[in-house]
Amino acid sequence: PTAEALLYGILQLQRKIRRTGTLIR
Repeated sequence: PTAEALLYGILQLQRKIRRTGTLIR
């Protein structure tokens, strides 16, 4: 995958985590 695709995926994950309430924290 290209760098852009990876960045897009990371952004999507961050959005999902933010919606849940930062599960990592």
